[in-house]
Amino acid sequence: MPLRLAIRLIIDLAMTVLLLCAMAYRITGDVAHEWIGITVTALFILHNAVNWRWYRGIFTGKYDFRRVLNTAVNLLLFVTMAALVISGVLISRTVFAFMGFSGGMQIRQAHTAAAYWGLIFIAVHLGMHWEMIMAVMRRTTKSAGTSSVWVIIIMRTVTALIVIYGVYASFDREMGGKLFLGYSFDFWNPDRPAFLFFTSNLAIMGVYICLTYYALKLLAYRRTLKQGERQS
Repeated sequence: MPLRLAIRLIIDLAMTVLLLCAMAYRITGDVAHEWIGITVTALFILHNAVNWRWYRGIFTGKYDFRRVLNTAVNLLLFVTMAALVISGVLISRTVFAFMGFSGGMQIRQAHTAAAYWGLIFIAVHLGMHWEMIMAVMRRTTKSAGTSSVWVIIIMRTVTALIVIYGVYASFDREMGGKLFLGYSFDFWNPDRPAFLFFTSNLAIMGVYICLTYYALKLLAYRRTLKQGERQS
């Protein structure tokens, strides 16, 4: 695996895992929440620095549907993360408390909404690059001597289970309210195991990863059919 690609994947993975940890405010506590949020911000800045060439070429070349979608998702993710950081500073009670910002319920609602929109945009972003991620995994399992047929069967079964649970978790976690300013805090019942919080959010991400990946596969298939019809 090229070093640049490995660095990008490690940064993206670390940022996603830490964002999930930062969202577990009711589990980690306020101090850990804010420091994890600062780390996520640093990784997001590093992510953009590593991918600076993308910004340089945003106004060059032709745009097909995939590139339009990729650009829109990247820009929306950038705006969402900026809103998350700004609102986080405004409602900070520990790290940035010396600034004297009082925040308010609307700012807290915006912070919660930005966190969950960020989760979705990250999932869509991953879905658009899932082919590359799967190619890396296929090379890894091949070098480890694992049967590709069994790997495909197992992964598709796991994917189906994740999507089913992710749809259930979307209703259980009341995603609609969180995305559209319905919550100022992300409540988690302390009687429920903490690991369910993380598995639920990961499963919700899995839904959007799969939707994006297979939607793009379907569009590519339809484009191939149309090209075949023109040639015939």
